Amino acid sequence: MGIIRVLHVVRGMNLGGAETFIMNVYRKIDRNKVQFDFLVSRDGEYDEEIKKLGGKIYKTKYLTDVGPFMYKRILKKFFNEHKEYEIIHSHVDKTTGIILEVASKCGIKYRISHSHSSGSSNNKLIVLYKDYLGNKIIKYATNLFACSDEAARWLFKSRSDEAVVINNGIDFNKFSYNDNKREKIRSKYNIEDNTLVIGHVGRMEKVKNHKFLLELFSLYNAKNQNSILLLIGDGSLRSELEEYSKGLNIDDKVIFVGNTLDVNEYYNAMDIFVFPSLYEGLPFTLIESQVNGLPVIASNNIDKKVKFNENFVFESLDNVDEWLINLNKLIRITNISNDLDKYNIDKVVKKLEEFYKGLK
Repeated sequence: MGIIRVLHVVRGMNLGGAETFIMNVYRKIDRNKVQFDFLVSRDGEYDEEIKKLGGKIYKTKYLTDVGPFMYKRILKKFFNEHKEYEIIHSHVDKTTGIILEVASKCGIKYRISHSHSSGSSNNKLIVLYKDYLGNKIIKYATNLFACSDEAARWLFKSRSDEAVVINNGIDFNKFSYNDNKREKIRSKYNIEDNTLVIGHVGRMEKVKNHKFLLELFSLYNAKNQNSILLLIGDGSLRSELEEYSKGLNIDDKVIFVGNTLDVNEYYNAMDIFVFPSLYEGLPFTLIESQVNGLPVIASNNIDKKVKFNENFVFESLDNVDEWLINLNKLIRITNISNDLDKYNIDKVVKKLEEFYKGLK
């Protein structure tokens, strides 16, 4: 049997949750048996690493760049020129529908839709159109994957029971707590030992609810001056959020790190992890932070199955007082839950590798 080449479809291989998941698998999978290639519409932080690992990156226009008719033509041309792909694995939520439709008509045998979310914040017209695209997934997908049951129900509806849950696997060795890495990061930003660091990792878009986080920190810092907010990630709202922090007079206490390939090291520098998203599937960062032993306060809009450690609480976004109380109450632990082991990347890789090999 030759090498199985799997074509992953993503917007771009940036530092988001789905993309990080793909890379975690890609680094560990037996690339003498399974190789990943990528169809993208923008450059990404992982591009150079992908090439070093032997992957090919094909760049084309995206649906929102050219409209549905031209996008179908672009996809049809690509699939007809690349008959080597029998497996397509798409990670672009409801837009996957149009991709799998064209893939099916071009004779691609195995068409996987992978759900990494459980909601959308688009306006009503876009929601209606995306629902139309989502129905095409139900018709054209041969296999359904999801990061959680909730993510499966959101994207696959009547076929959600068919979905295979693929846990967001991570490398435990990289994310376990490390004193030296804590000292390294805190020293880099001149953070004193007795300073409380409230941390967050996520792209700077509406769904992540950064304004709530900044307002929460403003209230906390007013009574606890020896505190810092550490924000990792980037996005379209970054400039707006930087201005918002100035308006709250906390800009000297907020560190905007931006994107980094060393996010695992930054968890060590934090004292508590705060995650006020408006909606999520099963967030990658909440697994990473728990493997690190960090205490977590998360929005109760998130799938409750993401909680494993005892120092993890869900709170309503309407109840700011409880968020403030927990910022002082929760502490780091060393005895993380054994149940987290199902997110060990080695187990996830083995599951996916056997799946791909089983298709041939």
